[in-house]
Amino acid sequence: MKIGLKHLVLTTALAGVTAPAALAQDNPFIRGRYTAVTDRTQPEYDPLPIVMGGFDVSAALGVSAEYNDNVLATQNNQTSDTVIRIQPSVEAHSHWSSHQLNAGVSVDHHQFLNEESETTTDYNAFVGGRLDMTREVQFTGRASVGHVTEPRYEPAASGAPEPAEYDVYGADLGTVLRRDRLQLNVNVGSEEFNFNNFYSYRDVTNTYVAARGSYAISPDVAVFVQGRSTDENYDTPGTALVPSRDGTLTSFQVGTSFELAAPFRGEIAIGTNKEDKKSPLLRDIDGFSADANVTWFATQLSTITFRANRSVFDPGITQVASATATRLGVRVDHELLRNLLLFGDLGYTKYEYDGTGYDRQDKFTDVSVGLGYKLNRHARIEASYQLHDQDSTGVNADPGRQNVDQNVFSIGLRVFP
Repeated sequence: MKIGLKHLVLTTALAGVTAPAALAQDNPFIRGRYTAVTDRTQPEYDPLPIVMGGFDVSAALGVSAEYNDNVLATQNNQTSDTVIRIQPSVEAHSHWSSHQLNAGVSVDHHQFLNEESETTTDYNAFVGGRLDMTREVQFTGRASVGHVTEPRYEPAASGAPEPAEYDVYGADLGTVLRRDRLQLNVNVGSEEFNFNNFYSYRDVTNTYVAARGSYAISPDVAVFVQGRSTDENYDTPGTALVPSRDGTLTSFQVGTSFELAAPFRGEIAIGTNKEDKKSPLLRDIDGFSADANVTWFATQLSTITFRANRSVFDPGITQVASATATRLGVRVDHELLRNLLLFGDLGYTKYEYDGTGYDRQDKFTDVSVGLGYKLNRHARIEASYQLHDQDSTGVNADPGRQNVDQNVFSIGLRVFP
């Protein structure tokens, strides 16, 4: 895993050119006028962090039981199972007057009682920080390592003897430069994905440079332009029959961030995605991109969040190196009682595959409802129901997943020291 030298040089050059000459009195890019239901402080029920010197340490342990009526996400010969899920986590955050350092580790273990080959243990560990040169000049850094398991309904897992699991290593360096109503964010980084043996053709290192320039029209509204270029370097070399998946993915967007008296808060950006594959046997992509996340603080007791995204990704199947994903969703959080939070989430996703002569679309509808009941500062009960509905259409539609339903019921306890 490495970060390209030319990207680091570019970042340093931009920082030198745009460094501000004076300090601003206020930051018009900070949003925080409203508080979401899930973020509202409740002293009698909120866990208290452990203070260790200049750090606040938070820890939790979740234990739950899930019933899944279609573990392998298949259309026929469905298999059900009970899953014991164990989720410990710990995070430390500095509370210094300037600069910042944080680190954390989380684990998510799925123990299948019957289908033991589906048992997985995911984890994530990170360390990051911020160096405040002045109030207007900051440098950031982050490094992470993780192990991730894809859901069985993702396209690469169809007919596979095991779930798609991968290790991911990431590193990122950034700078934030602000002067009056102008702000520049620049980041360079790299992510390395190493899959288990059955999916080794998906091993890739993505090296990227990203930048955003923002202008604050007022303390509540800013406009921005942003771009990102990612070099996709796959470990598996191309052959006459299986071309290399190497390429360059570039995106450019214009957008706005806001916090209005309506009351709404969020970001909306639209633009283009362009992926150029090095192999002439693979199709290039040039299309519309979008990112949106808008929260409506409907009442003191209800928060509604709308989200949308359109982006390019590698679906992980051998016949197609790229696909376009369109995702839409809405989530409602409601405080029924001071210690009882309810939620509902509705999501829609469409995969459009961009292989030459490959005719297929996958559509997913996901519905989830649940609750969190706070017993006290040290414990809360969590329960949920999730429905995943999937349709695959087209000449090359997955024959085993043209119509798939999966129901998951869960109940558990989360404790805090």
